[in-house]
Amino acid sequence: MKTDKAQERIKAMEEIFDKANKVMSDLEKHMSRFQALQSDIEKLEAYYTSEDWKNDFKLDEEGKLPADLKRGVLSEDGVYDLLEKNKELLEKVKEEKVETPIDSSTVTLLRSKREGAMKIFDISQEVFGCAVYPGDPSPERQELLKISNGNVCNLTAFNMCAHNGTHVDAPYHFIDGGKTIDQIDMKRFVGYAYVASHNGDIKEQDAKRIIKKAKEAAVENECDCVNRILVKGKATMTEEAAKVFADSRILLFGNESQTVGPEDAPMDVHMIMLGAEIVLLEGIRLDGVDEGVYLLNAAPINLGGADGAPCRAFLISF
Repeated sequence: MKTDKAQERIKAMEEIFDKANKVMSDLEKHMSRFQALQSDIEKLEAYYTSEDWKNDFKLDEEGKLPADLKRGVLSEDGVYDLLEKNKELLEKVKEEKVETPIDSSTVTLLRSKREGAMKIFDISQEVFGCAVYPGDPSPERQELLKISNGNVCNLTAFNMCAHNGTHVDAPYHFIDGGKTIDQIDMKRFVGYAYVASHNGDIKEQDAKRIIKKAKEAAVENECDCVNRILVKGKATMTEEAAKVFADSRILLFGNESQTVGPEDAPMDVHMIMLGAEIVLLEGIRLDGVDEGVYLLNAAPINLGGADGAPCRAFLISF
């Protein structure tokens, strides 16, 4: 019977269909976790090559550590093998051009035909009316040609500081010999980000709390949002908090002020964070943006050799 053969074919293909869906779903989850794990791997590698590891290893050899203490990280071969395996996997991903997998949120977005399924938050200031750091020149607009004056087109020229309005700081801003804006990997500017609310000084415990919440959100959403943190509110970074973020090796930190540190003495905080190659996204506007996970695009203008650059930053929620 034709229907019998059809049923056999459908059952066989349905089995493949279900199996493929499960394998691909598992792969997406594991790849997302692998990408999110890299910041922790960097911490492990830093510990493994530090004086702290040598001291801990010595204490273990001298029998001064509790017998029931789990100490796999004190195995020279164990940590070395793990780090080498991680490098091999990263190389394999690079060679095979495996991109960060599409997660369930993005799949929902791609499938949806409904207007409003994706929401975009423009978190940038308008340039000619933007906030300017005290002492910096303000943006100036010049109309070179105007159709109303009989010209063939409208043509605008402008002058501005690289740090006017919503902009990005490169390490070169405070570190002579540091990376310039065109030398920074674009993955720092584009990817999942976590928005946290805070007003006043960001102290050490505040920074730890923000990172903890970002890590929890990263696990829940299976993404690397802990690597990019934006703070909503009138907040000022302290040196102690800057060290917490630097030690956590985040990729980007964003704030609403025109400078990440105290306006009257920004150097020390900048040196700590830019010294850890944390990209600073300053002058953002987060009104109407709730705490949580978003896709961030804060790609700066490609100004070769510059210490910073303006950008049109926006967040996407699903």
